Amino acid sequence: MKNFNLFYLAIIAAIGLLVTVLSPDFHKELSFYGFAESRATEINYNYPVVVERILVKPGQEVKAGEVLIELSRRKTKEILEDQIFRIAELKADEALWKKKLKNEIGELAVNKQNQISEVEAKIEKTKHELAYRKSLLEGLTAIRPEETSYKPLEETLLRFDQKKMDLEQLFDLKIKGLEEELSLGQNPYREQIRRYLAEKAFDESQKVQPIVVTAPSDGLVGNISCKEAEHIPSYSTLLTFYEPHSEIIEGYVHEDLTLEVKIGQNFTISSLKDEHIKYQGKVIGLGSRIVEIPARLRQIDVIKAYGREVLIEIPTQNDFLQKEKVSILYVPSETDAKELVQK
Repeated sequence: MKNFNLFYLAIIAAIGLLVTVLSPDFHKELSFYGFAESRATEINYNYPVVVERILVKPGQEVKAGEVLIELSRRKTKEILEDQIFRIAELKADEALWKKKLKNEIGELAVNKQNQISEVEAKIEKTKHELAYRKSLLEGLTAIRPEETSYKPLEETLLRFDQKKMDLEQLFDLKIKGLEEELSLGQNPYREQIRRYLAEKAFDESQKVQPIVVTAPSDGLVGNISCKEAEHIPSYSTLLTFYEPHSEIIEGYVHEDLTLEVKIGQNFTISSLKDEHIKYQGKVIGLGSRIVEIPARLRQIDVIKAYGREVLIEIPTQNDFLQKEKVSILYVPSETDAKELVQK
């Protein structure tokens, strides 16, 4: 019985020691894992292209300006046919517009003639009536001419003459306006036709436009997402280009230790393959939520763990490989250690 009690006491003591060792308060250093990350550039275009030649392979080191891919931009037959159709459509609209104006001019001319003819008929009728009245008084001595007034008929005749002049001026003004619109370039379709003709001429001259894709800087070729003679849609990635050295370390600190990591803290980043390769880095970003830590960066990869993403900037010139797993270590200053003990 005594041995049994000692066994359990030993187990309890071991568990207590393990909890103490694993507790953040026991340590004066904070460590977790991460991996070296290079900035990636996805090369694509905002218009369709055809891959003519691929001159590199995934993982190949290239120098700035080195040719990666040769492409061509080709105007499709559908685009050119669409332009021809639009031009023909506009010309048809232009012809209808001209015909409509000419019809309006013709209608105005007919209306002018009809209305003036009506007024002229009234003028002739008034003139005949005036002449008839005057003829009745010829040879009569009993009635003095001054006793009979022709003024109402004469005034009516003057009004008809004025109306005829007004109608002629009104119709002539309208007809002149339409004729000027037809002849002085106020065509609403002509400018659109000129624009489409210019676009068509340009597109025909640019049916096949060569494009040479070069490396923006020294670096590594990542995934190549195309093949020769392939037609690539707009905005589709052709290849991924990585800068030669990792500038960012992406790590994940356990959720129980998230409050221990702050923006601006300095960490020592060490290679797990060569202990002599290590650099100082500064925290430049922290994740906004708790996420599952990738299996590769867990203390025990088969056991799920959760934590907060940490981004650490390191010197551009370094010997880390792309995606290399590294150790991230923070040794607090004496002030930080005192604060940690007081907690």
